[in-house]
Amino acid sequence: MNETRRRWLLTGAGTAALTAGAGAAWLRLRTVASEPPPGFFERTFDDLHGKPQTLSQWRGQWLVLNFWATWCAPCVEEMPTLQQVAHDYGRRGVAVVGIGIDNAPAMRRFRDEFNLDIPLLVAGASGTDLARELGNPSGALPYTVLFDPRGRVRQTHLGLIKPDLLKSWLDSRPPD
Repeated sequence: MNETRRRWLLTGAGTAALTAGAGAAWLRLRTVASEPPPGFFERTFDDLHGKPQTLSQWRGQWLVLNFWATWCAPCVEEMPTLQQVAHDYGRRGVAVVGIGIDNAPAMRRFRDEFNLDIPLLVAGASGTDLARELGNPSGALPYTVLFDPRGRVRQTHLGLIKPDLLKSWLDSRPPD
């Protein structure tokens, strides 16, 4: 193969790889902007004191909704990140709420052990169904969903969410 042809092939292969990588990054980081299931924000779950909390109280602001459980190792690992994001972005109109696929006593012990002050709601097994309705077909944990102030789903992530990814979502929020 002559040198010119070899250069063209390498250039073409490099361009194809760059394009594929950019496309994959765009798909991963793009804004979803889909409507939640009908009646989503009317759903009510008990907080850790047994008081019913309706999801509608967080409509009108950016909402990071995290599905988790005390027995889920990646969930435990990401909780400090969620707590920090709540503190860092709370004054900027972002709420962070945990939906526990668990029971209240276990969640209270967890909250106390990790000094959490983000709202934690008890969904039990029904939380898995809700996560499925929000785009998590496997129902696996942890699962994080970002809603915009209009209540539309903007981002979703299955698995341990890294601080950089969550912060990139929040730092690149489109205008309300």
